[in-house]
Amino acid sequence: MRSFPRWTCFALVVAIAPLGAQNTESQRPDAPRPPRILFERGLTLDGVLNESAWSQTDSLTAFTQRDPRQGEAVSERTVVRFVGSPEGLWVGIWAFDRDPSGIRRTQLRRDADLGADDNVSVMLSPTADKRTAFLFTINPNGALNDAEVLSFEGESREWDGIWDGRARVTADGWQAEMMIPWQTLRYRPIDADAAADAWDINVRRYIRRKNESALWSAWKRTEGIRFLERAGALTGFKEAVKVLEDGLPRRAFAEVRPYVFSSGALTERSVGDDGALRATRDPGFRGTAGLDAKLAPTPTLTLDLTANADFAQAEVDRQVVNLTRFSIFFPEQRTFFTEGAGIFQFGRQGQTQLFYSRRIGLGSNGVPIPLQGGARLTGRLGRQQVGFLTTHTGGDNPSTAAVARIKRDILGRGYVGAMATLNTPRDGAASGSGGLDVTLPYVIRDQNLVLLANAAVDGGKAEGDPYYVRAMVDFPNDIADIALRVDRVGQGFNPDLGFVQQRGITRTSWQTEFTPRPSALGAIGRPFAAMHVRQFKFNLLGGDLVRTMGQTTGLSGLSNGRLSTSPFGLEFDSGDEISVEFTRSYDAPQDDFDLFDDAVIEAGRYTWNRAELDVQSSSARTIGVDFTVSRGGFYAGRSSELELSVRGRFAPHVNVSVDYNRTAASLTLVDSTVRFVAQTARLRLDVATSPRLNSTLFAQWDNESHRGALNARVRWTSSPGSDLYLVWTSQWPTDLPNGVPWRTPTRGTFVAKYVKYFRV
Repeated sequence: MRSFPRWTCFALVVAIAPLGAQNTESQRPDAPRPPRILFERGLTLDGVLNESAWSQTDSLTAFTQRDPRQGEAVSERTVVRFVGSPEGLWVGIWAFDRDPSGIRRTQLRRDADLGADDNVSVMLSPTADKRTAFLFTINPNGALNDAEVLSFEGESREWDGIWDGRARVTADGWQAEMMIPWQTLRYRPIDADAAADAWDINVRRYIRRKNESALWSAWKRTEGIRFLERAGALTGFKEAVKVLEDGLPRRAFAEVRPYVFSSGALTERSVGDDGALRATRDPGFRGTAGLDAKLAPTPTLTLDLTANADFAQAEVDRQVVNLTRFSIFFPEQRTFFTEGAGIFQFGRQGQTQLFYSRRIGLGSNGVPIPLQGGARLTGRLGRQQVGFLTTHTGGDNPSTAAVARIKRDILGRGYVGAMATLNTPRDGAASGSGGLDVTLPYVIRDQNLVLLANAAVDGGKAEGDPYYVRAMVDFPNDIADIALRVDRVGQGFNPDLGFVQQRGITRTSWQTEFTPRPSALGAIGRPFAAMHVRQFKFNLLGGDLVRTMGQTTGLSGLSNGRLSTSPFGLEFDSGDEISVEFTRSYDAPQDDFDLFDDAVIEAGRYTWNRAELDVQSSSARTIGVDFTVSRGGFYAGRSSELELSVRGRFAPHVNVSVDYNRTAASLTLVDSTVRFVAQTARLRLDVATSPRLNSTLFAQWDNESHRGALNARVRWTSSPGSDLYLVWTSQWPTDLPNGVPWRTPTRGTFVAKYVKYFRV
């Protein structure tokens, strides 16, 4: 076994650390004048904003466009004000609009994607640590969305805070009111002698029909609302000690969500040799209870506990037809694992991850394994961001899993971190893995640069080198996004709690995307500006080449790979997009593998070319159509592929989408020609009568598993944090000789679950 290349990560860190001196913090533009919060009592959450406190507190009015005209004032007047009360932080929003009939408001559902609507987002960082924050978004219907901001690392949409809001459309535009309880936020205690009197804040308004975004601070295209170093400040929190009897309340010691649920397998049938369905289990109901709790051991740490966990309300996985020889990566859907998941990210998502939470409580076929208990600790300790997760699962082979993570702040927004995982099944040996990583984001002359490196080792018993190293240089900016990534995965790297798509390989990938705007091209760009083109999109050359370790250089040493170029791409002011791409693909399977039904790809080397046209319509359209068509070679033959998505937004209550994928292929094998058509279809219907009552129906089918599935869910929020769920899940075989047994599904399960929220 070759020695673990520790020098790889060390050399990268040594090489890139001195660049910290080039961070141009001194070039920061003048921050907006910090407003002061007013503390008052007697506010009512109704979206009317007629209490006297709203006219007495400071206003945020200086909003600047990020798009389409960077640096210009927002096209519609915007006013935001903050008021504190014993209950929480109140945010008042006046989104004036000279054309109220053009206000987009299609969503009512809690946690829906509000990007297709007008909306306002408020970013709050009570600790002002420049690393983490909370994002609260509301649209003109009063639909709510929230997220946890992880600075340059992105957003965790799975965070689900306890807060409420109301909104209404007026003759002058629309107004909204948010009420965020103090206990929902992580903040240090404030008293009259405290040195810190300010929270970091920012506000963004989105005007959908104009595809316009404007921010109070950090409005440059290289920044944005997640750019916490450029956030403004909200001051005056010391006044809470004078106005409120006990000052700002400390975080609740515990938030408790007990729940009861009843589930029934109404039908469960199997297909006999004669094609008939026969019952394999009698229908029946069972009831049980569980508990979720959230504790605050310190003002900046959160401890989540779960007992007898149930995830009946989670989104179901999408059925896919896999036309590759590699495992499909399915995203996590279960709330206990998705909330706070950002701290546990290590490696390249979807390809090589040190921790993949679906290894816990789910079998290889996706069937749930009872999760009897779990605990998760996340938050900050000084300059350290920490995370710890442990779970115990039941079933035939009970096991205990644990993950520990720490990140230490360095060089502005950068961090150096470590992570370790351990899995201890009852009937087997314990297996652990661990790694170190460093990420250094810089701003150099108003341009972003991100440097990253990680190294990990697996303590399992797989044969071969048990290591994984990765390095990345990324230049993600408005006019260009140029990146180079190198991953090296040893044959023996196979962590029990991780996800590894390919082992024993070196992967080199890069992109050279350029997105200039017509105004930057002078006379050449003027005709395109007249056509309302907002941005060109070119990819000069992108690549993802995977080489088997120990193989020769050149194309003969490739395991698989892809080269691509996109010479033409346009994004319009409306949000519509069109692009053309050409690709050259390689694959060299060492063994035969089943592609689809009777189509078997034999071991060998394959090279093919394809062309693709992609058209995406703006999400602001009432009826939107997206489609991608591609044609060309495919292994030892040819194929054509269609991806079609049609969606309708019938404001404000109904949203529907239909997706259809079809691949028709003809493959020339040794002694025959095989033709097949692979298809998947999905239907999603969202109906919301209010932001607190909504229902979702999701149906899907594919002709590889020959299975249709239906998931229907109703959610009623009786009060923030307290929900009633009604869920129906069923499946049907679609290839029986006597047709589809719609009235007798092979499996039909009904679940009723009620969650009650308490604050202790």
